[in-house]
Amino acid sequence: MESKARAFPAGLARMIRTRDQACRTPWCDAPIRNIDHIHPHADGGPTSYTNGQGLCEACNHAKEAPGWTAAAIRSGPPAPPPGDRDRDRHTVRITTPTGHTYISTAPLLPGNHAMS
Repeated sequence: MESKARAFPAGLARMIRTRDQACRTPWCDAPIRNIDHIHPHADGGPTSYTNGQGLCEACNHAKEAPGWTAAAIRSGPPAPPPGDRDRDRHTVRITTPTGHTYISTAPLLPGNHAMS
């Protein structure tokens, strides 16, 4: 699930859209318009499932402004605690130019709600 290209291939982009369902910025619920590199491609970030996130156009542009940072802090298995509902959920830490930090966790995938 990794590409050498800068642009996310169609299949990988579809997987990220399915995982994220809406813009990953915590206060935004807009439709996904861009598949974004969490760690920028220009800085060596891979075009991969783990380093991708779905963003609306406005949040994708805002993230490029000075002072914004994002980092993937959980990408799923291996070794989740037993019964951990979040084990497969992609999580990103976003820090704004004011220093506020937000955590964005991908929603549960369909069929994953029965776990306790």
